[in-house]
Amino acid sequence: MAVKDHGKGIDPEVLKKIGTPFFTTKDNGTGLGLAVCYSVAARHNAVITVDTGATGTTFYVRFKTIESKTE
Repeated sequence: MAVKDHGKGIDPEVLKKIGTPFFTTKDNGTGLGLAVCYSVAARHNAVITVDTGATGTTFYVRFKTIESKTE
């Protein structure tokens, strides 16, 4: 599954902290949204990766298939 935007990309310093609980770049944010997403993905044997650049950012959620669980 992929979620993409067409923004300016994520700064490398922010990218290092993505998914860290209570880290936010918003004035009124809690910093829990992506942390929860990473936790839910992990509980379902999925991995979230991020591809970002000047033309936007894509978050990929990759779920393991039954075949890949046996490997």
